[in-house]
Amino acid sequence: MKNIGNSTLLETVPGNPALPIPSGRNKRWLLLILVFAVAIRVLLLSVAWRQDHAALAPDSHGYLAPAQSLANEHEFRYLGKPEIFRTPGYPLFLVLCGSTGSLGYTTAQAVQVALDALMVYLVYLLGARLFGYTAGLWAAMLHACSLVAMIGAVQILTDGLFSFLLTVAIVLLVEHVRRGGFRSLFTACVLTAAATYVRPVGFVFVPLVVIVLLFRPRRLLNAILFSSLFAALVVPWVLRNYLETGYLGFSVVGQYNLLFYEAAGVWAQSHNVSIVIAQHQLDNIFRQRLAARGIGDPGSPAGIDLAGQLAREILLAKPIASLLVHLKTSLGTLLPAGSELSEMLGITMGGRGTLGILQKAGPWAAAKYYFGSNPLAALVIIPELVVLLIQYLGCALFALDGIRNSGRFERDKATWLILLTILAFLLIAGPGSVARYRMPVDPLLSVTAGSVLAISSLKHQSA
Repeated sequence: MKNIGNSTLLETVPGNPALPIPSGRNKRWLLLILVFAVAIRVLLLSVAWRQDHAALAPDSHGYLAPAQSLANEHEFRYLGKPEIFRTPGYPLFLVLCGSTGSLGYTTAQAVQVALDALMVYLVYLLGARLFGYTAGLWAAMLHACSLVAMIGAVQILTDGLFSFLLTVAIVLLVEHVRRGGFRSLFTACVLTAAATYVRPVGFVFVPLVVIVLLFRPRRLLNAILFSSLFAALVVPWVLRNYLETGYLGFSVVGQYNLLFYEAAGVWAQSHNVSIVIAQHQLDNIFRQRLAARGIGDPGSPAGIDLAGQLAREILLAKPIASLLVHLKTSLGTLLPAGSELSEMLGITMGGRGTLGILQKAGPWAAAKYYFGSNPLAALVIIPELVVLLIQYLGCALFALDGIRNSGRFERDKATWLILLTILAFLLIAGPGSVARYRMPVDPLLSVTAGSVLAISSLKHQSA
């Protein structure tokens, strides 16, 4: 069926509305896109293998050390203590990839590159099931060109694995919303829990799924099944943390971010200082309060609770300012990742306080400061800017079309899942926002933009 006027692009197998029929020509296009995606990712991987710093970020050691503990001691520890800041998903992945052996983390990088290349096919599948194979091809091409996904695949960080697990879960949930069936819902829930063990921000995805399920047949049963199964899968880690440290929670990263990013962002604005200075000032206040209460370990349950109390005290004192700072700084997830590529290539150097300038003076001032000593380095991000412009403009047009034709969105709850997920993950990061936090929804941005490009191409063909 093709109906350009109401944006319906699906071409399906009779009796099976979930499976698009790609022609031989489109299969060849898909193969070319996949070959291109693999080639460019392998090229970047070869660069990363030649320069050790290219694979490592400041957070990387926080995953490598617990991985060593898992491999050598069969315990999840960091600096000799039970680790409750990081969750075990990514360190376990590193262990399974042999990152604690003689090859180091090179195997993990290769596996991540393979998963990201597979993600290109998943993006095609998701776009094809939702909007037709033409949209799927456009979406696959956009993701094949995604610089933030390529860099995430070669770095020892959680983003690539988390994004892959979440995308597979979304593909299965689209299948469930479209066709029903318990197996797809069950598997999607297991993958969502696995993603949450990799990055605790996976908790954000659960209420979005429940909201969508509540508008489907058997709404209460499916919503209860999904949330109950998810809870059953994550509670064991909460119990482990409580039994080993006395902390009743999944990870302390939320409390840490609340103080040193959310509260620090508000503190920086209200005291007219950079966020780095604000973090140092809050750290001093935090340690003074620890000493006043006789708490020796900032990472103890009592210390963590105190960090949360201090953060809430600052945020609740200025609730409107806190919300505005959070929303404004969350837009940092939309910025290009080209700076990381230029650092990987040795063209520029990070760690010079660009984030503080970004949050205080805006993107243009930050770009001038970052690339000021080497203007030619800015050329590195031009291809990415083109891809991002297509993604963002396509997603905006898609959302506007949905508002204009709300009946179509009401009939297709899978579309709501896509849009809600994009919105939630783009707005969750706050003052700690960097481009790599966009990775979980980068495939979805490609899918929505791909649908708009497909409509435009079909209109052009029919003109």
